[in-house]
Amino acid sequence: MNKALLVCAAIALCEALLSCSSKAKAVSMTAALDEADRYIAQGYPKDALKILSDCEKRILSPMEAIGVYKRYMALDKTKAAEKTLKNSLKKNPDNVELNAVYTYFLDKTGKSDEAYKRAASLRGTRYGSLYAEYFLRRQAQEDTQRRQDFYLSPEMQAIYIDAYNGSGDNAWLRNAALSSMKKGEYGDASQMAPEQTKSSSDAYFWALVYYDNKKYGEAAECLLAAKSALDKKEDRFADGITESRSVNPIEVASLLSDCYVNMGEDKEAERIRSELIAQITLGGSEKSSAAEIGSTESLLGTMYLNSALYALQKNDERAAYNVLTFVTQKWPDNVSALIAYGNFAYNSSKRIMDDPLTKSLRDAGVVSTDMKRFDERPRVAVSDALVRMKESLARTHNDTLYVAVLELEEKVDDSSGDRTRLGRMYRVLERNATAADLYPEPIAQYAAHNLLRLDRYDEAKEMFLKYLAARYKLGKDRPFEEDLVLNLQKMSVWEVEYAAYFAAAEKNTDLTKRLYEYAVYETGYSSAYGGAEISPAAATESAVNLAMIYSSTGNKDKALELYGRAQSRATDNYLKSQIMYRLACIYDAKKDAAAAVKALEYSLYLDPANGNARLLLGKFKQ
Repeated sequence: MNKALLVCAAIALCEALLSCSSKAKAVSMTAALDEADRYIAQGYPKDALKILSDCEKRILSPMEAIGVYKRYMALDKTKAAEKTLKNSLKKNPDNVELNAVYTYFLDKTGKSDEAYKRAASLRGTRYGSLYAEYFLRRQAQEDTQRRQDFYLSPEMQAIYIDAYNGSGDNAWLRNAALSSMKKGEYGDASQMAPEQTKSSSDAYFWALVYYDNKKYGEAAECLLAAKSALDKKEDRFADGITESRSVNPIEVASLLSDCYVNMGEDKEAERIRSELIAQITLGGSEKSSAAEIGSTESLLGTMYLNSALYALQKNDERAAYNVLTFVTQKWPDNVSALIAYGNFAYNSSKRIMDDPLTKSLRDAGVVSTDMKRFDERPRVAVSDALVRMKESLARTHNDTLYVAVLELEEKVDDSSGDRTRLGRMYRVLERNATAADLYPEPIAQYAAHNLLRLDRYDEAKEMFLKYLAARYKLGKDRPFEEDLVLNLQKMSVWEVEYAAYFAAAEKNTDLTKRLYEYAVYETGYSSAYGGAEISPAAATESAVNLAMIYSSTGNKDKALELYGRAQSRATDNYLKSQIMYRLACIYDAKKDAAAAVKALEYSLYLDPANGNARLLLGKFKQ
């Protein structure tokens, strides 16, 4: 028993001595390096080298090797410094600190090829920025004509992330995000956003990323940060270096108002627009410079137009009139504003209160509040709108404006019969053909619409399909329908929607479904979200038609979901009423009488003239 205790005690003592010995060596190495530092500082290099030579024999860890290496470099003994690193690397080949220091040493001593090869082992580590630096330097030296695709490749994305980790410069993150954006991976791009933006353009960039990912709240936060930096004139990086390029405040305000619109905060969106419009129109102290306005005239005109449309939505015709008058005078070639001005002129010129009762009241000298409001509302002569539109057309030769002039003239000319309108439409096609069966898009759309409106279905179908075949070279190497589907990504949304309409009329359900699904789910930003949202580029009617196809082919739940999205998107009460009626039909088929009745009652509230809804509601109340 006593012998066993003695043995245990001896073992414990040996362990304690070994531990103390290890600590003593560590302390001795630190003290030796400190002494070497003193000799170097006092100008006694030989004494310092003698100590370092002794330390080199007793190196136990990579950090000790790096400590000896640093002193050798301070004494300009590069061979001894390199030997120290290489000996330690033989024992610790995977140590990232040793590899990082040796990579730096190789580069500084002119061995760039060896440095580049060794730096590859640092990728993805906290020293990855070394590899990123050498890689980018080498690419710039080897090929100054690299294609954009190369710099946005997945390989380069990893390089950018390493560069950011080493530098903290958000510009590298922006480059990395662009690689994901190019592939349509908006979610991945938004996840790269830094915790804090460092300049107005940095904030604006991430706002665009968030906006494309439909994260409108996060986008708005970035835009408010950009706006704050611009307002305070503090457009700087965290290290105080002024950024070379700031963003235009009009771009910031425009996107911010769009964010609020997408979040359903129309009032807040109008507040942002009104603030900017007041600064420019009234010449406030924060008025945008001429350069800022000049570079974004089209964008600014759109903001004015959106403000006018908001006023019309709120039945504030005076505000709409003021904005539209200003924007058409300020930017006489803004096509969207001119078209809106023409529509305002036409609507304001209509005498919708000339019914027999109103006429008799007027004759008797009686004026109601509604009649007074109607009489006092601002008016624009259609002739004035047409003059402005035609003057701009002479300068710009814009096809969209040309069609708008034709349509406004046709609205005003009530005396023309269908034959006259048809002849005019064919003359327009003939004058504007760019090749056989080929026309500018607005002209082709105008012709297809008018032929259908004039009940010339066969002519509309023939003209439109020949136009598609000519524009996209369809039906040459494979069947037309197959070629059509293969070329969808090249087509405009309206072309896909018209093609779907004709496919539906021919009872080609599979093709109709595919075309409408593309228009509704795969255009604009919609494709990035797995078809969860209606594309902003698609017409609400297309979503309604697709929902009807889902319903008729047995997919009631999907139809319900899409009808619901379409109903919340629709702005016209007639269309809303029709959607609610169709929802009621599905509820009826699912034996959900309570939901059907609720939908029908709301349908009739929206449009009391909806006979189908009234008839079905009567069935439930029998």
